[in-house]
Amino acid sequence: MYRIDAAHLCWAMENLADGHVVNRIVVPEDDKQWAKVALDRMMAVS
Repeated sequence: MYRIDAAHLCWAMENLADGHVVNRIVVPEDDKQWAKVALDRMMAVS
């Protein structure tokens, strides 16, 4: 996250507003499932 600055965030948001997705991150379904389990557990504790 330290590499994200206002100029690059603005650039990405402007591209999204124009309908262009840049730097898309694709996560495998199995990883998504276990990440959700971990997040649900963290939220249950807090």
